[in-house]
Amino acid sequence: MLVYFTAITLGVGVLVIHPARRLLVAPVLTGVAAVGHAAKTAHLDELGYATMWLWLAVLALAVGVMAVEAFVLPRNLPPVVELPVARALGTLGLATVLATTYVRGVRSASRSGGRGPSAD
Repeated sequence: MLVYFTAITLGVGVLVIHPARRLLVAPVLTGVAAVGHAAKTAHLDELGYATMWLWLAVLALAVGVMAVEAFVLPRNLPPVVELPVARALGTLGLATVLATTYVRGVRSASRSGGRGPSAD
């Protein structure tokens, strides 16, 4: 479970540049809530799938930001990641990706009688 917590906290907190900021609360609370619920309800497989989708979103976000900075923004603007609004929206967006995919996996597992999302 420590691995899940670490992967979630790092994934959601990838845009938190200064750890002393209040924005650090979002990744930590997301990790604690997700791991706590998954451990309590035995939905660790669903949490694993949600963590995979979280890191896929991190990759897509990184590629998207690099493309925007390289082709759309003029060279005299600061990088997108240095903008406080972009960091806040990115952090909350990544937490939303994790929460929605986890809830979808839990609902799918409960409808299929406890089988995970990969079961046919």
